[in-house]
Amino acid sequence: MSFTAVSAPSPEIAQHLAAQQCAVQWRGFLQALTDEFASSLSPEDLHALMLRVGTRFAAANPLAPSATLEELQRSMTAVWERIDWGWVQLSQETARLNIQHSLSPVSAAFGVNHVQWSGGFLEGVYQSWLEQAGSGSLRVVQVAPADAWGCVQFQLAR
Repeated sequence: MSFTAVSAPSPEIAQHLAAQQCAVQWRGFLQALTDEFASSLSPEDLHALMLRVGTRFAAANPLAPSATLEELQRSMTAVWERIDWGWVQLSQETARLNIQHSLSPVSAAFGVNHVQWSGGFLEGVYQSWLEQAGSGSLRVVQVAPADAWGCVQFQLAR
Protein backbone atom coordinates (compact mmCIF):
# COMPACT_ATOMS: atom_id res chain seq x y z
CA MET A 1 0.00 0.00 0.00
CA SER A 2 1.33 3.45 -0.81
CA PHE A 3 0.37 6.74 0.73
CA THR A 4 0.54 10.19 -0.71
CA ALA A 5 1.51 13.26 1.26
CA VAL A 6 -1.35 15.28 2.68
CA SER A 7 -1.13 19.01 2.11
CA ALA A 8 -1.79 21.56 4.81
CA PRO A 9 -5.49 22.22 5.42
CA SER A 10 -7.14 25.00 3.46
CA PRO A 11 -7.68 28.30 5.29
CA GLU A 12 -11.38 27.46 5.61
CA ILE A 13 -10.64 24.11 7.25
CA ALA A 14 -8.02 25.66 9.55
CA GLN A 15 -10.47 28.41 10.57
CA HIS A 16 -13.22 25.86 11.25
CA LEU A 17 -10.96 23.65 13.36
CA ALA A 18 -9.59 26.60 15.34
CA ALA A 19 -13.15 27.77 16.08
CA GLN A 20 -13.90 24.34 17.55
CA GLN A 21 -11.51 25.09 20.40
CA CYS A 22 -14.24 27.17 22.09
CA ALA A 23 -17.63 25.55 22.71
CA VAL A 24 -20.37 27.16 20.68
CA GLN A 25 -22.49 27.75 23.79
CA TRP A 26 -19.83 30.16 25.11
CA ARG A 27 -18.84 32.04 21.94
CA GLY A 28 -21.55 34.71 21.92
CA PHE A 29 -21.22 35.38 25.63
CA LEU A 30 -17.43 35.54 25.53
CA GLN A 31 -17.44 37.78 22.45
CA ALA A 32 -19.88 40.22 24.12
CA LEU A 33 -17.76 40.15 27.30
CA THR A 34 -14.60 40.72 25.28
CA ASP A 35 -16.13 43.61 23.35
CA GLU A 36 -17.31 45.22 26.60
CA PHE A 37 -13.89 44.82 28.20
CA ALA A 38 -12.15 46.22 25.11
CA SER A 39 -14.45 49.25 24.96
CA SER A 40 -13.92 50.04 28.66
CA LEU A 41 -10.27 49.26 29.33
CA SER A 42 -6.97 49.90 27.60
CA PRO A 43 -5.01 46.92 26.24
CA GLU A 44 -2.52 47.40 29.10
CA ASP A 45 -5.29 47.31 31.73
CA LEU A 46 -6.85 44.27 30.06
CA HIS A 47 -3.50 42.49 30.08
CA ALA A 48 -3.11 43.28 33.80
CA LEU A 49 -6.65 42.00 34.46
CA MET A 50 -5.95 38.76 32.60
CA LEU A 51 -2.68 38.34 34.55
CA ARG A 52 -4.68 38.55 37.80
CA VAL A 53 -7.23 36.05 36.47
CA GLY A 54 -4.38 33.70 35.54
CA THR A 55 -2.92 34.06 39.04
CA ARG A 56 -6.29 33.07 40.54
CA PHE A 57 -6.51 30.08 38.20
CA ALA A 58 -3.03 28.92 39.21
CA ALA A 59 -3.91 29.25 42.91
CA ALA A 60 -7.04 27.15 42.35
CA ASN A 61 -5.02 24.55 40.40
CA PRO A 62 -1.75 24.05 42.30
CA LEU A 63 0.85 21.79 40.81
CA ALA A 64 2.18 18.60 42.27
CA PRO A 65 5.71 18.95 43.68
CA SER A 66 8.32 18.49 40.93
CA ALA A 67 12.01 17.67 41.25
CA THR A 68 12.84 18.00 37.53
CA LEU A 69 11.83 20.16 34.60
CA GLU A 70 10.22 17.11 33.01
CA GLU A 71 8.09 16.49 36.11
CA LEU A 72 7.10 20.16 36.18
CA GLN A 73 6.05 19.98 32.53
CA ARG A 74 4.00 16.83 33.19
CA SER A 75 2.30 18.46 36.18
CA MET A 76 1.39 21.57 34.17
CA THR A 77 0.19 19.53 31.20
CA ALA A 78 -1.96 17.38 33.50
CA VAL A 79 -3.90 20.49 34.54
CA TRP A 80 -4.33 21.65 30.93
CA GLU A 81 -5.35 18.21 29.66
CA ARG A 82 -7.91 17.83 32.45
CA ILE A 83 -9.76 20.91 31.13
CA ASP A 84 -8.98 20.36 27.42
CA TRP A 85 -6.67 23.38 27.15
CA GLY A 86 -3.82 21.77 25.23
CA TRP A 87 -0.39 21.13 26.73
CA VAL A 88 2.93 22.78 27.51
CA GLN A 89 6.52 22.08 26.56
CA LEU A 90 9.34 23.47 28.69
CA SER A 91 12.90 23.76 27.42
CA GLN A 92 15.88 25.16 29.29
CA GLU A 93 18.44 27.42 27.65
CA THR A 94 21.43 29.05 29.27
CA ALA A 95 19.73 32.11 30.74
CA ARG A 96 16.04 31.33 30.27
CA LEU A 97 13.27 28.79 30.29
CA ASN A 98 11.17 28.57 27.11
CA ILE A 99 7.48 27.84 27.60
CA GLN A 100 5.51 26.69 24.55
CA HIS A 101 1.78 26.36 25.21
CA SER A 102 -0.09 24.54 22.44
CA LEU A 103 -3.80 24.66 21.63
CA SER A 104 -5.12 27.05 24.26
CA PRO A 105 -8.74 28.03 23.53
CA VAL A 106 -8.07 31.66 24.55
CA SER A 107 -7.65 32.86 20.95
CA ALA A 108 -10.82 31.08 19.85
CA ALA A 109 -12.74 32.40 22.86
CA PHE A 110 -11.67 36.04 22.69
CA GLY A 111 -10.81 36.34 19.01
CA VAL A 112 -7.62 37.11 17.16
CA ASN A 113 -8.23 40.86 17.53
CA HIS A 114 -7.58 40.55 21.25
CA VAL A 115 -4.39 38.47 21.36
CA GLN A 116 -2.46 41.55 22.52
CA TRP A 117 -4.00 41.28 26.00
CA SER A 118 -5.69 37.86 26.25
CA GLY A 119 -2.33 36.08 26.54
CA GLY A 120 -2.02 37.70 29.94
CA PHE A 121 -4.11 34.85 31.35
CA LEU A 122 -1.53 32.18 30.49
CA GLU A 123 1.28 34.53 31.46
CA GLY A 124 -0.25 34.89 34.93
CA VAL A 125 -0.77 31.15 35.27
CA TYR A 126 2.81 30.29 34.32
CA GLN A 127 4.25 33.10 36.47
CA SER A 128 2.37 31.80 39.51
CA TRP A 129 3.17 28.15 38.89
CA LEU A 130 6.86 28.88 38.36
CA GLU A 131 6.96 30.99 41.52
CA GLN A 132 5.43 28.01 43.35
CA ALA A 133 8.25 25.92 41.85
CA GLY A 134 10.91 28.34 43.16
CA SER A 135 11.66 30.71 40.26
CA GLY A 136 12.29 33.61 42.64
CA SER A 137 12.43 37.02 40.98
CA LEU A 138 12.43 35.71 37.41
CA ARG A 139 9.55 36.91 35.22
CA VAL A 140 7.40 35.17 32.61
CA VAL A 141 6.85 37.23 29.47
CA GLN A 142 5.05 36.42 26.28
CA VAL A 143 7.54 36.54 23.40
CA ALA A 144 5.20 35.97 20.44
CA PRO A 145 1.49 36.51 19.86
CA ALA A 146 -0.78 33.49 19.93
CA ASP A 147 -1.58 32.01 16.57
CA ALA A 148 -5.07 31.05 15.43
CA TRP A 149 -4.58 27.59 16.95
CA GLY A 150 -3.86 28.96 20.42
CA CYS A 151 -0.15 28.21 20.33
CA VAL A 152 1.83 30.83 22.23
CA GLN A 153 5.40 31.23 23.46
CA PHE A 154 6.63 32.60 26.77
CA GLN A 155 10.02 32.84 28.45
CA LEU A 156 11.06 32.87 32.07
CA ALA A 157 14.10 35.10 32.45
CA ARG A 158 15.55 38.06 34.36
